[in-house]
Amino acid sequence: MNLNQKVVVITGGSLGFGKALAKAFKTEGARVVIASHQPTELEKTGKEIAVDYCLTDVTDASTVERLGEYVIKKYDAIDIWINNAGIQIAPSLTEDVAPEKLRRLFNVNFFGYFYGCQTSLRIMKKQKHGVIININSTAGLDGKPELSAYCSSKFAIKGLTETIRKENAVTGVKILAVYPGGMQTDIYNEKYPDDIKEYMTVESVAKKVIANLKTTDPKQDLVIKRPAK
Repeated sequence: MNLNQKVVVITGGSLGFGKALAKAFKTEGARVVIASHQPTELEKTGKEIAVDYCLTDVTDASTVERLGEYVIKKYDAIDIWINNAGIQIAPSLTEDVAPEKLRRLFNVNFFGYFYGCQTSLRIMKKQKHGVIININSTAGLDGKPELSAYCSSKFAIKGLTETIRKENAVTGVKILAVYPGGMQTDIYNEKYPDDIKEYMTVESVAKKVIANLKTTDPKQDLVIKRPAK
């Protein structure tokens, strides 16, 4: 896919991996719209990398719909929609996960993706083209001790992705998934892993996402693991 002039929406685009993706798409000549619920960071990043931005709370379906409406009104199409906004909670045994933290995590990590898929699918099916990319994690492929809440949310995204892929086999809408291993981001702000300096940089992972999209036949499920020591 030639990314020049493609309209790209990225949720969670003001920081971390979302910001790295926005920069990478911008470099390719895409017209990028980043979304976040943090107005100060959103405006700062939008101005810093010269991309459009729209205040959005992914846990609120109506604001996600408004994001789609904003982009369509301004750009007439959405070529790529990337569900990326996500959070993590400190590792703990399953029985010790606080209900309010579990609920918040699923509101962002799963419902935010579900609402993003709903909005983008409605638009893209009318267009008869488009690509939805769900940024998952290797935690969505294999359970990890003390990460039951996070892994569960990522497994849920995997199920959502595979289902809408089958639902849209003949609509012209492509559904892709990205499964990165650990990245150096602030998603771990409750408790940073001891070996986080060995994690991948967000820029290196973003480059691989771009490279996959630019191939003639992108991988539907792109697994990006940390290099072996």
